[in-house]
Amino acid sequence: MRLMLCAVLACVSLLAQGPKVDEAALRAHLAFLADDVLEGRGTGQRGGELAVRYLETQLQVLGLQPANGSSYRQPVRLSGLRLDPAASSLRFEGPKEGLAPVLGTDLVMGAAAAETTLAVDAPLVFVGHGITAADGSRDDFKGLDVRGRILVMLVGDRKGGAPMPLCCEPENLYGRWTHKFEEARRRGAAGALLVHTDASAGYGWAVVRNGWVQERFQREGTGLAGAMQGWITEAMAVRLFAVAGQDYRALAAGAEALTFRPVALPIQARGRLVSAVRSLEQWNVAGVLPGTDPALKQELVIYSAHWDHFGKGADGAIYAGAVDNATGCAAVLALAQALAHQPLKRSVMFLFPCAEEMGLLGTSAYVAAPLWPLARTALDINLESLNVIGPTRDIGLLGSNDPKLRALCAQAAASTGLVITAAKADPAGLCFRSDHFPFMKAGVPALSPGFSLDGGWDYLGDKAAAQTRAADFLNHYHRPTDRYDPAWNLAGLMQQVHFALELGRLAGGSSTTGSR
Repeated sequence: MRLMLCAVLACVSLLAQGPKVDEAALRAHLAFLADDVLEGRGTGQRGGELAVRYLETQLQVLGLQPANGSSYRQPVRLSGLRLDPAASSLRFEGPKEGLAPVLGTDLVMGAAAAETTLAVDAPLVFVGHGITAADGSRDDFKGLDVRGRILVMLVGDRKGGAPMPLCCEPENLYGRWTHKFEEARRRGAAGALLVHTDASAGYGWAVVRNGWVQERFQREGTGLAGAMQGWITEAMAVRLFAVAGQDYRALAAGAEALTFRPVALPIQARGRLVSAVRSLEQWNVAGVLPGTDPALKQELVIYSAHWDHFGKGADGAIYAGAVDNATGCAAVLALAQALAHQPLKRSVMFLFPCAEEMGLLGTSAYVAAPLWPLARTALDINLESLNVIGPTRDIGLLGSNDPKLRALCAQAAASTGLVITAAKADPAGLCFRSDHFPFMKAGVPALSPGFSLDGGWDYLGDKAAAQTRAADFLNHYHRPTDRYDPAWNLAGLMQQVHFALELGRLAGGSSTTGSR
């Protein structure tokens, strides 16, 4: 109880010093954005358009300047692809027998580019984790030309039993499914099939299936024509390798070694993918609060939170996305309200990217065509899937490890009565699954403080019970059951918001944290 009181007093002290965050307004934003009337804020759906209209209206009400000339919207051109399961099929032909996986149960798949019809007729090759390290320390391909072949790849990054690197180290990126599909495209492969396990992906098969039975999106003009991509279950991989006369588990274990070499599988994948394809426009939403210092106002601090979730499914189920990411959007709106009354020396942008759930597409489009020069962008503070369990003693940080930024984080944590969670391994690649990452990739310091999937927080009160409730979020992640509950204790979320506010004040108000 004493520790909880100290944490509360720290927040009260902060509020007395600077801008005040209105918890009631934040909760109202959260409840509305997660309401069924927005139908899960789906990309390319009416609910997403309503979310965009709501966000730009709120920025206008606060008196923020449009970030894109006279508009609060930045257009993002996307291609939408929806596989027709009745007209699509894939079969694996081995030396002695064939295997027909069941879509949704054993396999999810789609065209790698915006193509209505794709014929598949290609041999398989197992390439382990499919990793080629930039520093030359690892090469799972060993010079193999994989053009015209479908790569079977393991998710994650295991190497010779060595411990996983700490969170946000480059090695973790190699384990991400997005990176593996990109590697297949770079090498001109005919496709890629990733083997799913709960441990390596960081979520269950249902999350993968739900993401692929819906319409999928990519930035217009990207993708590799003539190629397919998808996932198979581990159980399917065992059966598939057996058809090839191989032991999947033995080969998967061997793929941990740096000496691993690709294994050609005597299997031909044959099938046809039929998809509905459309071109559409989505929007990043952004408003700017000009800085007060004549020189420093040319530099920028960004608060970001993606507005999209999975929308309304084909079965009518609404993926409300309350934690992911109505919490982040509500927090950014509350921060905008607080700072509008006390601007910083530097300018501040409040950015709501689109299509994060589709592969960080909105933020990737922003950094490719920024509304403010990246060279004059000091920091992105991305708010994602925040804490609705209760107050904590610590706060996790995913993102840039720049010493100057981390020093500011330590200062902000101390000001809000928190300590920073110790760095740990990141086998699920959490650091690369949120909208701060495209900024990091572009050289802009960026982080996501308090990302719920990071877990392991030191909760106040009944710690074990709180951690059990936090772990239960994985049972609702990317599912229709991620819904707003009026009984949620937002004390922990408010701690995260106060931390983000203080970090922004430090980065946006000091003449010593200039542009890069």
